[in-house]
Amino acid sequence: MGRLLIGRVEHKRLNPDRDQGIIVRSSWFRATTTNQKEFELSNGKEETMFSKEPGLSPHAVVLATLILLCGACVAGQAAPFECFAASDLVRVFNDGYHCPEPGKAIEIFGIRNEYLSGQCVIKANQDIEHVTVSLSPLQHVKRSMSLPADAASWNFVGSIPITENTPKYRKTDLIRPAPARFPDYLAEDKEISLKKDEYGAVYLTVWVPPDAQEGDYAASLTIRSDQGTASLPLRLSVYPLTLPDERHLMVTEWYSTNKFKQFHGIDASDSERFYEMLGLYARNMAEHRQNVFRVSLDLIACKLNEQGKLELDFSRFDKWAEVFWNTGHMDLLETGFVARFGEGGWSSKEIMLRDFRAQSAGGTVTIPGKEFLPQFLPAFENHLREKGWLEKTIFHIADEPSNHNVMDWREASEFAHRYAPALRRIDAIETPHCLDRLEIWVPKLDYLATWYDVYRRAQDQGYELWFYTVGIFQKGSHPNKTVDVPLIESRILHWLNYRYGLKGYLHWGFNQWTDDPFEAPGQHRGDGWHVYPKKDGLLCSLRWEQMRNGLQDYEYFWMLEDKIREMKAGLGERVSIIDPSRRGVEIASQVVKTMSDYSKEPQVLYAAKRQIIEELLALDTPPRVLVQTTPLEHTTIGNDCPIDLYGWAEPGTKITVRGTELPVSADGLFMENVSLSRDKKVVVEAELGGNKKTITRTFEVLY
Repeated sequence: MGRLLIGRVEHKRLNPDRDQGIIVRSSWFRATTTNQKEFELSNGKEETMFSKEPGLSPHAVVLATLILLCGACVAGQAAPFECFAASDLVRVFNDGYHCPEPGKAIEIFGIRNEYLSGQCVIKANQDIEHVTVSLSPLQHVKRSMSLPADAASWNFVGSIPITENTPKYRKTDLIRPAPARFPDYLAEDKEISLKKDEYGAVYLTVWVPPDAQEGDYAASLTIRSDQGTASLPLRLSVYPLTLPDERHLMVTEWYSTNKFKQFHGIDASDSERFYEMLGLYARNMAEHRQNVFRVSLDLIACKLNEQGKLELDFSRFDKWAEVFWNTGHMDLLETGFVARFGEGGWSSKEIMLRDFRAQSAGGTVTIPGKEFLPQFLPAFENHLREKGWLEKTIFHIADEPSNHNVMDWREASEFAHRYAPALRRIDAIETPHCLDRLEIWVPKLDYLATWYDVYRRAQDQGYELWFYTVGIFQKGSHPNKTVDVPLIESRILHWLNYRYGLKGYLHWGFNQWTDDPFEAPGQHRGDGWHVYPKKDGLLCSLRWEQMRNGLQDYEYFWMLEDKIREMKAGLGERVSIIDPSRRGVEIASQVVKTMSDYSKEPQVLYAAKRQIIEELLALDTPPRVLVQTTPLEHTTIGNDCPIDLYGWAEPGTKITVRGTELPVSADGLFMENVSLSRDKKVVVEAELGGNKKTITRTFEVLY
């Protein structure tokens, strides 16, 4: 006998006037008859469930009717469970807290060489057992081809307990009050059970291969249990663009091997297994677009010879580094940390060069930094040069200097630079007083927002500017990574990077686990890790997946900027006023207006992402036009204030604004002051040889 599943049935009847089967009214429905033919019913519509076909007798229809009535909706009972689509940017709580609005299909879009995410929800109307999921191949709707079978995968989502919320000034920054279990990790289990009224989330990951055909694809996600079966359509749209393999934003997550034995059963003495696991970590990072990795100076073996000179063995340091270089996706090696805080740790007013250990004929000796570094640093710099790594190495002095100890830090930084002048220095900082002592500034996000003018001036002077976050120690309403803030924040961190022209992101917690990250996450509320341990590897978190999505979004902005830069390069000196990054900043500002004013709505982010795709494609369609304004689009201006409109168009293009044709020079340059329309827009119409294009910029008006 075939499978039958009904969801939220409102009305059903036999149609006595037509010999065409059963008519059902339902919010959603999928049934499989004995001949395995499937039918879907759309919301609020009457459709035929069983057609009259050869081999399907009226008796079979009556039998199916009885099964329908008795098996799925006896005495008005609901279906055993419901399933519906939800945004991948929201957390689905097991108790249904603020459950997202249901969708009828999982709909995702993107470009080639991109990882995409989707999500669906299972709501149990009764206890359901042995719940499993399957995905059919993603088949092109117009061509006889499909994505590889392993292009799409799924995981149930597991939750961790949070007893107290992250300290925030506004409770509205949090997604729910603690105590509660917060969804966070992609579970390894492929079968679950749900109690009545519980919700379960299924998270989808789809990779679009670089050679995928553009167009629409369709698949079906099927959920089976002992109590019934349901399916949801999965729809994928692939646009004719390809995400670059190159990474244009520097990203580091600090990792640890200290718990290899506890969670992976690997002792450091087991060199082969140790480096295999380290390689697995490195590949996971690279797959999530992390491209900066950290290697400790303590891996360099130091020996004092009979003359009291240092002899250095770099073999372990090199082997460790090569594990990451071999991923093919790492751009920077991060090392250093040659100074430390005095008594009291971070709050100490002292920062001093740390001591180092070396082997001698009499055993291990401790050498003060002021004696060790003048010998060590020149040799280390030369070794990096020989390996071809010098320009790809960044060097820490001490982590998180602040105003109460920054003068000591400046002395330590100058000392290190004196003996290794070619090494670029980088530090996470909580101070703006780093001029002439630091090449890469990495302020904490709340400090960056508060002292932005100072940091921006440093950026204008040629210093590279990144930022970092640190969950419970970050103040204000800025994006964060604890599990009790909106999931979208892990993604928009990198919209913020582009919005403010920042070049990198640093975070302290790839896998800084507690002894039980699943059930006792501790004070950092998940911020200490993006992955969870399993015996033979790692489980990714929702935050880690969304961080990758955000890094891919950053590359969208880079692609748009690069395309405009490419167009500008052939246009001559007069078009130098065009800023290639400006349009990306305008689109990013739809999601991130400021560092503390950003959208938490998935539809806003996805609308902006789709806009980037559409504008990238439009730049190659005639007439080719570049439009910029001062002020930036979405800026709030006074009523009747003029907008400085300027740009470039293919020679011969007619440019019109509010019915007035603007003069276009022979080289395509146009420039004019224009006023807003009644709906607060500047609408530019371009026409060339019968081809037309409309470009719109929208503004806010004070009054």
